Amino acid sequence: MAPVPSDAMWENLGRPHGHLRTIADAGLRRSAIHGRGLFSTRARAAGERVVTLDGQRVRLDDLPEALFALEWNAISPEVLLVRPLRTSYGYINHATEPNLAIAADGVTVSTVRSIAAGEELTLDYTAQPLPPRYLDAPEGAYLRRPAP
Repeated sequence: MAPVPSDAMWENLGRPHGHLRTIADAGLRRSAIHGRGLFSTRARAAGERVVTLDGQRVRLDDLPEALFALEWNAISPEVLLVRPLRTSYGYINHATEPNLAIAADGVTVSTVRSIAAGEELTLDYTAQPLPPRYLDAPEGAYLRRPAP
């Protein structure tokens, strides 16, 4: 991961939590899965659209350093949806039994079951078409074993 901008920089931008809030009715808390996670602040119904991911589509061959320096989601093994700043999306932790899924369009995130208020939002990262070079790198090692 790229260096995270300092808290002072985020304060100057009027964003004291160190990220752009891109998912409504969700907030950061300590996660039992990994570090900090994104938690729903209200109940969500099964099949509810949570967010449409944004960013710039970048071919990995054109900007290979994006894989380890920027926040991204995989559109295909060769194309990433890249964001230069930390967003709420970046705090959605991996789980093998997630409560969210990214649709076939690569950008629509919806609930796969009902979610209670206070529950952590999770995705199965391996359901994305991840670039093999990410999975083969040390940064992708945690995806080669079952998540909690």
